[in-house]
Amino acid sequence: MSIDINTAFSPELVKQQYLIDKRVRVANFLKTDDASQLLQTLARETPFSSAFNIDGDNGVLSDAEMRQLSNDQIQSLQQKIHDNASQGSGFLYGRHDITGRGAADTPAALRQFAKLINAEPFLEQIRQISGHTDIQAASAQATRYLPGNFLTRHNDFHPSEGRRVAYVMNLSPQWPPDWGGMLQFFQDDGTPRDAWTPQFNSLVLFDVAHVHSVTFVAPYAKTPRLAVTGWFRTKPLEDQVGN
Repeated sequence: MSIDINTAFSPELVKQQYLIDKRVRVANFLKTDDASQLLQTLARETPFSSAFNIDGDNGVLSDAEMRQLSNDQIQSLQQKIHDNASQGSGFLYGRHDITGRGAADTPAALRQFAKLINAEPFLEQIRQISGHTDIQAASAQATRYLPGNFLTRHNDFHPSEGRRVAYVMNLSPQWPPDWGGMLQFFQDDGTPRDAWTPQFNSLVLFDVAHVHSVTFVAPYAKTPRLAVTGWFRTKPLEDQVGN
C-alpha cells in the first residue's frame, strides 16, 4: 500500500501563504481514500499510550496499564496532572511513536505516511516553503485526544532535535469547534490569537517559535481527536523509516 499527496497540492501557493505569518493550513492534503485509510488505522489499529507531565517529568501509561488502575488511582493521577496544568505547564493525550525507537508495532499505513513526508522530494518542498534549507527529516507520532485531554501553551523549540517546522495532519471528520481540541495560537505575552479546528485531511504547518496549545476536549465530544504530528528537523531520525 501507499499514502499519496493530492495532485492539487501546490507548494508555491503554500509557500506564499506560509510566508505571511510562518503558518498555513493546507486543505485536502492527501488523496481522500488515503486520508480515510489513515483515519481507520488510527481509530482501529493503533496502540496508544497516555502521555502526561507531572512536576516536570514526562510519564507514559499504555491503555492496558490505565485500565488496571483503580478509580482512586486515576483520580489521584488526574489531580496531579491538573495541578501542574493550572500553573501553565502540562498535557494529557494519547500518543504512539511512529519514527522513534520501539515503533515495531506501528501499523503499515502510518509507516507509509512517515515514509512519504521523509522522502527527499517532499522534504525539499518543505525547505522551499519554510526557508529552512537545513531540514533533513520529519519525526512522526500518532495522537489521540479524548474528552478531558489537553496540551497547555508552549512553543516547540527543541535544540537537540533541531526542530524547524511543526506539522499536524488532521484526521478527525466532522469535528465541531464546541468540542474543544482547537489548535490555539497566542501572542508571546499570552494574548490569544486565532484558533484552528482540526479539519479532516488538512495539513497544518507552523514555525516552532509560534506559541500554541491544544484546548481542553469537552466531556461531550463524541469521537477522539485524531492526528499525526511531528516536526521537520535538522537532525536525522534515530531509526530509518521502514516500508
